[in-house]
Amino acid sequence: MSLVSEKPVRFHFLDGLRAVAASMVVILHAFASNIIKMSDKSHLHVLGAIFNYLDGYGVDLFFVLSGVVLLRPYLRRQRELKVVEYFRRRFWRIYPPYFVALLFAAAVIWFMNRYQTWYNASGGMNMQFSWREIIHQMPIINLDGNYYNLAWWSLGTEILFYLVVPIVVFLYPKHSKLTDAKLALAIFSGVVLTALLQVFFSGWLYNIYSFTYIVLNIGRFVEYPVCFMMGVLIAAKDFDLKHARLFFFSGALLVFVSSVYPSVCMHLGPSNHLAAWCASQNYPPFFLHSGYGLIFGGVITFAFNNRSFRDMLSKPFMLWLGERSYSLFVVHFSVFYLVDNIISRFITSRTTLYAVLSRGIGLPVALFAAMLLFHFVERRFARGLVTANMFWPWQIKPLRNIGE
Repeated sequence: MSLVSEKPVRFHFLDGLRAVAASMVVILHAFASNIIKMSDKSHLHVLGAIFNYLDGYGVDLFFVLSGVVLLRPYLRRQRELKVVEYFRRRFWRIYPPYFVALLFAAAVIWFMNRYQTWYNASGGMNMQFSWREIIHQMPIINLDGNYYNLAWWSLGTEILFYLVVPIVVFLYPKHSKLTDAKLALAIFSGVVLTALLQVFFSGWLYNIYSFTYIVLNIGRFVEYPVCFMMGVLIAAKDFDLKHARLFFFSGALLVFVSSVYPSVCMHLGPSNHLAAWCASQNYPPFFLHSGYGLIFGGVITFAFNNRSFRDMLSKPFMLWLGERSYSLFVVHFSVFYLVDNIISRFITSRTTLYAVLSRGIGLPVALFAAMLLFHFVERRFARGLVTANMFWPWQIKPLRNIGE
């Protein structure tokens, strides 16, 4: 494979977008379930539905970013793909922080089962500690869907994408051939293929994935092809603001359709075959994650074309948090479990005080745990870091916006 003289560039505003993605995941896990419950009690069903459909939206952004960052050097012929070296680098980048987070999560589960409170029986984590289960979860790709940390389900989907990267690089045509007509066809085909995959798996491989339940978390890969496809497209070709608007509003339309079509189906009546089928499948959100993939593809494309937006995402704190986003992702849920359990020893039910204390303490402790994991483990295996030696966030003050 011939290479050009241009060297791969690290776009620091993409680290800022990682900070946004991690923040969305953590905030959703911290507050969404309580907001949905309060919305239902207050008959604010629209608000509850909005947060319900935001499920996993930070993960969608992570998936799109993965495609952009991983594939851009290869698809633009800035780096030769050496398959063994590629997988070696992916392993050392992802696995050491995960392994340490796994040991911490197992210790949290042991503590929660050894010193139980009302929290264990009221919706808290109910998994049992065992050394066998630790070994079972060590490969990351988990075929029974059990994790000591519920946020880890998406890591298996991410790894599946890593596995197909060499195939994508080998088969992908030169970016000069990607016309607007072919782009529109690729996106349309991706959306349709994603919906068909969900129907196929639900009908014939329901032991892996189903609309009504998910047996294997790894089966959720059928919901995300468009997210990864958008990453691949943006990695291969520069798009302008016109494309950014097209991506964003097309994605918003798909998210809207996923949120309203259950109501439309219900109004068709039980005698309508389509309505009856949708009801039997619990109104599957066919296009939800495809829509988010397009929306975030538009956001990333906008960032590449708007200097002010890039500057905002490249601010020192955004860069600092973005470089710690993976550590924050793999550890925050375990911290929430631990803090919730400890506070439940002093407060006897899910009161407002319990919610304020558990989130007010859990969020900063989760960030501190991520700082420790990054400082002592992750930074040793990452390249191109700017804030590697800045443990505390206020140490970034001497930095100015570093741009791209």
